[in-house]
Amino acid sequence: MASDLLRFKKSLILALVAAMINALCFGAGLGMMQAAIALLTKFSRNSSETLAHLFEPMLERVASVHEGLAAWLGELMPYLPTDPFIAFCSVLGVILVLTGIGNVARFVHEWLTLTVVMRTAMFWRGKLMRKLLHSPFDQLLGNGRSENLVRILNDTNVLAAALRIIFGRAAGELLKACAGLTTAFMINWKLTLLAMVGAPIIGVLLRKFGKIIRKATKLALVQRAKLTASILEVLDGMSVVKVFGAEGYERRRFSNLNRGLFQEEQRMRTARVMSSPMVDMFAMTGVVLIGSVAAWLIFRQGEPAEEFIGVLVCLAASATAVKPLSNVNNQLYESSAAADRISEMLEADQEPSSHEDARQYPLLKRHRQSVTFEKVSYTYPTQDRPAIENISLSIKHGMEVAIVGGNGSGKSTLLNLVSRLFTPSSGRVCIDGQDIASVNLRSLRKQIAVVTQQSVLFEGTVAENIAYNYRHLSPEQIVEAAKLAYADEFIQELPGGYDYQLAESGHGLSGGQRQRLCIARAILRNPAILVLDEATSQIDADSEAKINEALHEIRSGRTVLVIAHRLSTVIDADLIVVMDNGHILDQGTHQELLGRCHAYQVLTQTQLYSS
Repeated sequence: MASDLLRFKKSLILALVAAMINALCFGAGLGMMQAAIALLTKFSRNSSETLAHLFEPMLERVASVHEGLAAWLGELMPYLPTDPFIAFCSVLGVILVLTGIGNVARFVHEWLTLTVVMRTAMFWRGKLMRKLLHSPFDQLLGNGRSENLVRILNDTNVLAAALRIIFGRAAGELLKACAGLTTAFMINWKLTLLAMVGAPIIGVLLRKFGKIIRKATKLALVQRAKLTASILEVLDGMSVVKVFGAEGYERRRFSNLNRGLFQEEQRMRTARVMSSPMVDMFAMTGVVLIGSVAAWLIFRQGEPAEEFIGVLVCLAASATAVKPLSNVNNQLYESSAAADRISEMLEADQEPSSHEDARQYPLLKRHRQSVTFEKVSYTYPTQDRPAIENISLSIKHGMEVAIVGGNGSGKSTLLNLVSRLFTPSSGRVCIDGQDIASVNLRSLRKQIAVVTQQSVLFEGTVAENIAYNYRHLSPEQIVEAAKLAYADEFIQELPGGYDYQLAESGHGLSGGQRQRLCIARAILRNPAILVLDEATSQIDADSEAKINEALHEIRSGRTVLVIAHRLSTVIDADLIVVMDNGHILDQGTHQELLGRCHAYQVLTQTQLYSS
């Protein structure tokens, strides 16, 4: 995932340069502060020494690192002021200029970093959405929509917030701390080295607290997904909640989940809050130690005070810059939990032949011969026993086939195999003799239209929903499909007609109206295979009869597979398949099955409505 940031490497390089300029100005400012301290503590009004004398020891240290830079700086020495007061004011002026340049560089660094992080987060959300769209259908059912929702929206925000701190403030502060330490080493390396003794202890503490935070964050993200699922369930089923008077039950259920989220967040928060005081305590212990050593050298050994004061100022400035890094460390471990969850989603399987390697698979020509199931079995990932087992069935092109059976008999599972929403655990599904598992997925689904029991409508106008995924259709084509689905009449009565803006999930329309829009969408697709999964369950008998007439009219040249719940649909079918417990009990016409299949006789009397 870090490689995604390299898409904006130019901006990152510019941000790094700006951060380095800010750090150099910070370090140079500390060096000038050392000069100001020396002017106040060492030189008197009658001193014969000049400002140049203050920089001579530092110039020697620079020469040991880079002779060219030292030579250039040496040429400037004669131009430095000799009067202590003017020298002091000049030093303060230089510090002010350095501060101004550093702050401009800091703005550029943080602005570029924020832009890169926001664009990266946008890229991640798009990447996760693409992954979601191409994930196997049974995998999506197993994960749950709330889990996917939290990963795309919440986890990416957590990770982006961490990156914003790491590449923004943390990078800048770390460079400033390094500049401060470098200046301190140039003033007195022995005292500075002594101050670094406690750094490994602080590192161990930060790592320990970070592990606690990471574990708690991962559990909190899982708990947040459960909480989101609870909210979505209540919103989807609000009418049931209210009619059954279950507000109190749902309130208590939500309260328990909410409390669980609080407890996980509290563990994470405790570790975060505790880490900063403990780090501060160790840092202050180091300051006291360094201060005591410095005082001993000054008062007992007669060492000059200005060097030690300069070192302490530099170390204090570095510590001020480093202090926020303890929170950055916590943020880093917190974001690593979100990164793990995002990586899991990105590394999950995709539908075969649906992504980059789709061109390797042959295109499926338009269906003209048969649809066959050859010893097909399928087991859901969360189940132990097969939903369907050892199914063999042959359907000729142009037939209308009705699938009947009790709840859980495997009807929907069987038809979902045709569009490859599910992939058989064993056996194969063939169209015109070609195994659909070995063909280009888009070319397969382009030939299939599905209308399910649940009316699926999207945000947009009525016309946009009928012409879903088709951008260049004429209004006449859309109206014709609506007429065939007997939807045109009620559409014309809506405000704006076909331009009527649907509410979320089509609320405001009746169940039958929403279903007829879905049927119009399927008709407009002109499919070779039309799958109706109890598609007329929410339509009155009169509307269903009209739709059945329309379907009979358009079925020429296409195969129609219907999960039937009404006797009128069954009677008109060319073939009826009776299923029970994942197996085919019998198949034939209505009269044939009525004469020989006891299970079908029971179905016609109990579960197939006569109207």
